[in-house]
Amino acid sequence: MSNPSLSGSARKPAYGVLVAVTSAVCFGTSGPLAKGLIDSGWSSAAVTAVRLGLGSLLLVIPLILLRRRLFRELAKSPLLVIAYGVLGVAVVQLSFFNAVRYLDVPVALLIEYSGLILVVAYDWLIRGRKPTILTIFGCVIALTGLVVVILGGSGIGDIDPVGLVWAIVAGVGLASYFILATEDFSRTGGSVDPLALAAGGLLLGTIMIAVAGAVGLLPMSMSTDSPVLADTTVPWWLVTLAIAGISTSLAYVTGVTAVRLLGATPASFVALIEVVASAVASWWLLGQTMAAAQLVGAAVLLAGLVAVNLGGRPRAGSDESSPQDLSVDHIEGSRDDAVCVDPVIGVDVFERPGLAKTTDP
Repeated sequence: MSNPSLSGSARKPAYGVLVAVTSAVCFGTSGPLAKGLIDSGWSSAAVTAVRLGLGSLLLVIPLILLRRRLFRELAKSPLLVIAYGVLGVAVVQLSFFNAVRYLDVPVALLIEYSGLILVVAYDWLIRGRKPTILTIFGCVIALTGLVVVILGGSGIGDIDPVGLVWAIVAGVGLASYFILATEDFSRTGGSVDPLALAAGGLLLGTIMIAVAGAVGLLPMSMSTDSPVLADTTVPWWLVTLAIAGISTSLAYVTGVTAVRLLGATPASFVALIEVVASAVASWWLLGQTMAAAQLVGAAVLLAGLVAVNLGGRPRAGSDESSPQDLSVDHIEGSRDDAVCVDPVIGVDVFERPGLAKTTDP
């Protein structure tokens, strides 16, 4: 007779992968949907404000009704919440949406994702954490793939320099997002529940973009013209609801759930599907395609990021966390220590003698 508890445990990884894939696909739709609004007359700042504003409301309202005490978490580390909202939310989203104004969505996203290499550089140069050989190798491979993506269209002239700069800024913001979620930073001001951090960051990011638009620092223009997606005219309000509900709220909630079900490192591998999902959605909704050389570069870049991730996994025979430590019970029991929402490079990609690696920052 089968053991029900074992059967349920065996199903958890499969369910976790399904949730992680859902999160990655949802995140991958944001670029194509935003591009549709931008092409119909919206400014990048307006799209950012709507995505963050509606997305935060869709997160905050249920949390107020169901887990009101969760927002007390924000007081544990106000500087973390502010930095996360400004750099990890507002800067990333605004820069990425400005980038897709000039670049194809998959190209802009790949350039943004290469910013993860900056996390390795930061921890090596600033914190003195020496990366593993595999991590360094992965960085070199990823940078090689990035160059091929940039040059693989019709040469460097095929890439708009303005879009390239915005994509690089988005990459810096993405790196900041992960740096802020490390254990060292959280210890300086107290840990924050990831759902509270996501909701607080989205709210703060919305306020920042709205204020900047109100004082004239950012152009805020909206249009009631219907975007054309997949050769079909779609009401503008339906697109805004989709980008807020699917690409933001559902993406963040499923991302948090996936990390708790799988652990940070396994979930981070699945999160790379966002790039593939974005490319497919861009082809379907916008008719954007990548050149053959760019596809090769994308594969090389993603392979490099996977190597960076593998470089941080526990070594056999070490006293670091074992795969069993990635159980739901372990993650649930330590959720108060987690501040990371959607990790892509795992928890620790560095050699740190004497420190045990766990799924918790």
